[in-house]
Amino acid sequence: MLAPGRYPAEPDHAAAYEMRYGTRDCPIVIQSADGPGKAILPAIRFSRCHHLHLLDVNVLADQPNERHSVLALFHCDYVLVRGVTSVARGPLREMERRENLKAALCKHLYVEDSEFDGAWDNAIDYVAVHFGHIVRCRVHHALHEVMYVKGGCAYLLIEGNEVFDGANHGIMAGQSTGFEFLQPPWIHYEAYDIRIVNNFIHDAGGGLATAGGYNILMAHNTCYRVGSNRDLVVVGLGDHSITKGREAACRPNYLAGGWADPTGKQMFNIPNKNVFIYNNVFFNPEGYRSKIAHFGISGPVRAARNSRIPSPARADDNLQIRGNVIWNGDRDMPTIDPVEKCWHLYSRSTYSQSLLGRHNAINTRRFGLADPDHGDGQLIAEGGAKFRSCPIPDFTWTDAPIHPHVPPGQRSNAVTSDITGRQRLKGGLPGAWAPPAP
Repeated sequence: MLAPGRYPAEPDHAAAYEMRYGTRDCPIVIQSADGPGKAILPAIRFSRCHHLHLLDVNVLADQPNERHSVLALFHCDYVLVRGVTSVARGPLREMERRENLKAALCKHLYVEDSEFDGAWDNAIDYVAVHFGHIVRCRVHHALHEVMYVKGGCAYLLIEGNEVFDGANHGIMAGQSTGFEFLQPPWIHYEAYDIRIVNNFIHDAGGGLATAGGYNILMAHNTCYRVGSNRDLVVVGLGDHSITKGREAACRPNYLAGGWADPTGKQMFNIPNKNVFIYNNVFFNPEGYRSKIAHFGISGPVRAARNSRIPSPARADDNLQIRGNVIWNGDRDMPTIDPVEKCWHLYSRSTYSQSLLGRHNAINTRRFGLADPDHGDGQLIAEGGAKFRSCPIPDFTWTDAPIHPHVPPGQRSNAVTSDITGRQRLKGGLPGAWAPPAP
């Protein structure tokens, strides 16, 4: 229990904790004794710790160290981060750290009711994290993606967060990872069973994205003023890279059946399968539009020889985009990004534009948001327009990789409440906010 005040960095206060072991009944607890934010810690790193609770502290990294993170977790299991405020910006409001929350090779990581402010790369960066959630957090000020989970991350819920002020995508599942960091059996896709629901994403270079994901749900999110640097939504191909000099570290994953180009050439050909994008709201007010199109969807590419990746590698294998409500630019705005051979969009899309038009309301019915600049993104229809959510089908795991076998995750895709905790009615409004029940 930490008394109020600022705790200095080493040597007076250890900023690294290694091999500290609690139990489920007797966890290690580090807590601000007099309430949230009273105890202020320096940038801190936890390595190989089990059953750890970090509660109500502030973590402040105001000294330049651009290689390190503010709050780092490596090889940790059963960790709860709750009520924490982590700041990566210094006295001149410059980004002092590469990531804010960096978690790698962890299991059962639960992040709740916290704030992650600033990073010159990503505010939240997960690599090979399995089981857990990120809920009811404020995540903002990043010079790349605000938040991504990649490197074979699996079984994660990302719900009820406010995500804003990033140069690239607000929330992304999958991306590009060094092959040696993936953990068996999650050595095929970049992300598995990631549920991104009921989030408010605003003022970001892009909204939602996935690259190399299996069973990815993006549903009932509200995106406002997004896409200045990309499209509203990107569904692209991921990559597993084998860095020169790291071939030996990658070999066990390749021999176990993982997907990668054994020649080490970087190729974006990790496919998606079963990406469901349902009942989201994208609203860009007058004078604001996405840079290129509504959707960026990669076309198929030939998989690398001897990579074990299904060929052609497809970003849109059972891609379902339905029930989304979009107001972005004008009627001349392209529906699908025509760019190819760029970051994650490796070839010209073959996805049906007419299908998108039939199953989504794209610049056809005018609407607005209640008070998005003050945190209320409730959809407000205009001129008698009516919007209803589409039912979301459940996932199956019958087409998951079997060499090695990937354990099944959650099947149900029901989103029964909204960002405020209010119950959703069947066929109610798209977006993160549900109207009050009559």
